[in-house]
Amino acid sequence: MKTLRDTLTYMAKNLIFVLGFAVLPACFMGSLLNPFMIINFIIDYKNLTINNFADILSHLFGVNWVGVLNCTLAIILIVLIFSAFFGNMENHFKSGKLALSNTLNLINNTVLIVLAYVGIFLLGYVVLKFALALIVFIVHIVFGALGSTPGVALYVVNVVITVGVMIFSGYLLAYGLIALVDTIICGYSVGTSFSDANDLLNKKFYKVMVLVALPFLIVLPLVVLGKLFGFVVVANIVSLLILFMYYPVLAFTMYFEFSRLSRYDNIKRYYY
Repeated sequence: MKTLRDTLTYMAKNLIFVLGFAVLPACFMGSLLNPFMIINFIIDYKNLTINNFADILSHLFGVNWVGVLNCTLAIILIVLIFSAFFGNMENHFKSGKLALSNTLNLINNTVLIVLAYVGIFLLGYVVLKFALALIVFIVHIVFGALGSTPGVALYVVNVVITVGVMIFSGYLLAYGLIALVDTIICGYSVGTSFSDANDLLNKKFYKVMVLVALPFLIVLPLVVLGKLFGFVVVANIVSLLILFMYYPVLAFTMYFEFSRLSRYDNIKRYYY
């Protein structure tokens, strides 16, 4: 698949650049937050006694003041670092040059855009987790009973539902990333960029889903093993490192390919 090959090629050829922007947010979030709470919930669900809706919400959200503070710091860190990351990638794809010395100007140009989209991603993430909690609770009531742990059949049903929600959220993530790149490159409003993303991704559902899901072939077993064998922090950091390196590069690769824009980062010699 050309898109995947181009994405991995860019990551390999510019490994230090891509890794440099991904490592700090991955270490911060992986060590101080629970970034894979949905996966951890479904692992724990088989042993949970569900008495009310709050039991599910507490395991899917786990809100406390320390967590809120760390989450706030993580958002600030992500906005600043990914503003620089996206700005430098835009410049690299369009001109063929990585001008890291111009990073502060690139942050200034993209920080409000990235902030807006991070807000959209967070809102979507909260809504999807709440919807998942509601669906799991309803299914638990219908096929199980309050005050009980789930049986095998109920557990399997809710695992399937959770996977379905994760697949749906992955496709929404692809829309958001394409729209983000569109806003950065073209300067369009969020609404216009989401409309452009819809046009670009039209009739590409299965291709995009494969591309979005691929890193989870590594991330999912790594997070599960980390949970089961007690190396959660290491598993979180490595998994986030993979995702933070892969998805931004994938977003630019898909955007330029689907828009049929010329790329100059992969041309050895060119003339202005």
